[in-house]
Amino acid sequence: MNTDKMWRSFLKNGDNHSFSILYNSHIDKLYSYGIHLGFQKETCKDAIQDVFFKLYTSRESLTQIDNISAYLFKSFKNRLVDIVRKNTNTQIVELVNQPFSLDITILDNIIDAEEAILLKNKVEKLLKSLTAQQREAVYLRYMHELSYDEISELLNIKAESARKLISRTIRKLREQTGPHLSKAQLMLTFPLITIL
Repeated sequence: MNTDKMWRSFLKNGDNHSFSILYNSHIDKLYSYGIHLGFQKETCKDAIQDVFFKLYTSRESLTQIDNISAYLFKSFKNRLVDIVRKNTNTQIVELVNQPFSLDITILDNIIDAEEAILLKNKVEKLLKSLTAQQREAVYLRYMHELSYDEISELLNIKAESARKLISRTIRKLREQTGPHLSKAQLMLTFPLITIL
């Protein structure tokens, strides 16, 4: 479903159906992203509600937004930081101090137990070799299928830098896995990345 099309429909008509589709298509992705950034479950839930409330009540002032997914991810991340600031009465919250983390799970009914443990350990080792920014970029690209422009906006880097970051990360992962994994096989390991 094209969320940008639903966004334009919501802007034009203000209909609840389009808004509901936008909400339902993003809620799990945003929640997962917030958990991976290291925020508490309740904080993520509150931030999601705040972002969508603002979206609903301020739609007339948000007509310049072309890519709603990128806007939602960025607004959500900013709202999480604002909530933590407010709750801790701290003036500065550094996301660097909250490293992007990933945990690996494998469906037992797809792979037998021994292979699952071996694969999980390999992928965890690979992910631990990456920086927090590399893990976040790969997560956004391959789990949420965000474009390089969207990733660059979220990570506050240039689009070309996002492209290079992901390319170098994939190259690094391939070097660590050796010649026995093709690029396609390497890409198949990314769906193994899930929420804690």
